[in-house]
Parts: sequence; C-alpha cells; structure tokens
Amino acid sequence: MVTPAGRLRALIFDFDGTLAELNIDFLAMRRGVEALARDRGFHDPWPAGGYLLEQVAEVSARLGNGYGRQALDLIEAVELEAAGRGRLFDFTRPLLARAGRTGLAVAIISRNCGPAIRRVFPDIASYCRAFLPREAAPRVKPDPGHPLAALAALGVGSEAAALIGDHPVDIQTARAAGCRAVGVASGRVDRAGLLAAGADLALDNAADLLEALAVRGWLEG
Repeated sequence: MVTPAGRLRALIFDFDGTLAELNIDFLAMRRGVEALARDRGFHDPWPAGGYLLEQVAEVSARLGNGYGRQALDLIEAVELEAAGRGRLFDFTRPLLARAGRTGLAVAIISRNCGPAIRRVFPDIASYCRAFLPREAAPRVKPDPGHPLAALAALGVGSEAAALIGDHPVDIQTARAAGCRAVGVASGRVDRAGLLAAGADLALDNAADLLEALAVRGWLEG
C-alpha cells in the first residue's frame, strides 16, 4: 500500500532492537518449543517458513494437549531471561519524551511479551499512549492488525503514521498497514538490508529520528 507524504501525527515503535537491546536467544527458544512438541507426541516435520509464534500456533492446532500454552510459557521464560540482561538504549527515554512534547502520539508494539518488556522499561506507560505487546494485540506483526490496533487506540489514521523498526518484518508490517516505514540498523540488519526490504528511510539508530523526519518534511515545522 502506498502512503502519502503528508505530516505525521503518530509514531509506532518496535521494541527489541529499536528501543532496547535484549539479545534474545532465538535458537534456544526454537529448540525448546520443538523439543516440547516431540515430548507431547508431535513427530511430523516442523512447519516450514514463517515465524516461531505462528509455527507454534500451527503445531498447537494439530497437537492439542495443552501444548500451545506450555510453548508460550517457554517462550516467555526465554524472553524474561534476556530482559534480565537487557537495557534500554540511552536515547530511548529522551526520544520518546521529545516526540510527545512535539504533539506526536506514540505507540510501542512488540511480538515479545509484556512482562519482559516491562522488566527492561518499567515506566513505559509514561512514555507512550498505547503499548501492545503480543498478548494485548488481536494479531501480531507482520499482520497489519497489530499497528492498526495501536493506531485505533491513538485515534490516528495510518496515512499519518510511521512505524519504526529494526527488522524487515517491521518494514513489511508498515507497508501492509499503510504506514510509512522507517528502518533502524540498531538490531541485526544493516541500513542497506532495511532499504532493500522497502523502508522509506533507514537510519543507524533512532537517536536522531525526529531530525531525520523533519528533514523529510514529515513533521510540522
């Protein structure tokens, strides 16, 4: 979906890799949920493609036996362990505070669980008007329902919003939702990779985001 180049009224931020460094061990997470499935009698090939949460949902639908809840508990445990070692980037609180002072509505969305995010950012509610971790979202990104739910809470249309994230999934989600897509290379993907994924703008990190948006003419002068 093509978005107009008008003024922005809202910013939607991804969390892990965009506002914070969590270093989640995704390999250990995947191994854990696959081993749990085998223990519950799942011996079919693991679903190919897609992302782990969606694969777990598919296996859960086929397996039953409480597997889905147990797998999510395992995923949450890995996220909480990483959060104990994680940290907000130094620019995160000043950036979000400045965005709010300029009149921008701020939302934070994540495929991670709320308890892990709050362990790293306990005062998150003071810095955004909408916070949708995975358990608070009707559907998680890359489904556009995730940012669209955040925008509904903010009362802003997607044509006046930008989604900022560190992964091609965030770019894909922004495009699907009709938002402008801003990539930040503070995660595992460089600026070239984010632009190749379709980002309208790619930065080293979000520290100078507002200045970059102003240069683009996307903020009120």
